Amino acid sequence: MSLTPISQITVQIQNQPGWQGVRDWGLIVQAWVATVSPAIANRSQPRSISRDILTIATNSSSLAHQLTFGRQALCQQLNTQLISPIKDLRFVAVGRHDSRSLPTATDDSSMPIDSGAIVICSHCNCRARQGELLRWGVCQFCAIKLGIIGGSSVIRF
Repeated sequence: MSLTPISQITVQIQNQPGWQGVRDWGLIVQAWVATVSPAIANRSQPRSISRDILTIATNSSSLAHQLTFGRQALCQQLNTQLISPIKDLRFVAVGRHDSRSLPTATDDSSMPIDSGAIVICSHCNCRARQGELLRWGVCQFCAIKLGIIGGSSVIRF
């Protein structure tokens, strides 16, 4: 019995039919990094695609605003590198926190729910802030639906 290298196993897994979305997403991320400058790539990241509109998260609202003005040119450059073209780009400022600044306590009074990175809710599989999951164990909407918090606790963004 011989050991198979992890790189070969990874390629085999990614070549399976159900992994097409992961391969496509990898191409989108690579195309974004290749399209923008290294300074912008360090401050932004593709987050989701819906109805052929790619959402890019940035660490500042001024960068999101600046990129919005050049989104048509960026979209054209990205489409030259992608198999499935995108229609438009959407930029959102979500901030970026390093691990030292993330709150670790789960006490409701000590942790803002809008803090941290964007993560996936374990209950509904939707995007949520890390602070929500640390505080309630689920996203804000699931917490309301499950009765963990009342409807009046909804945070307005």
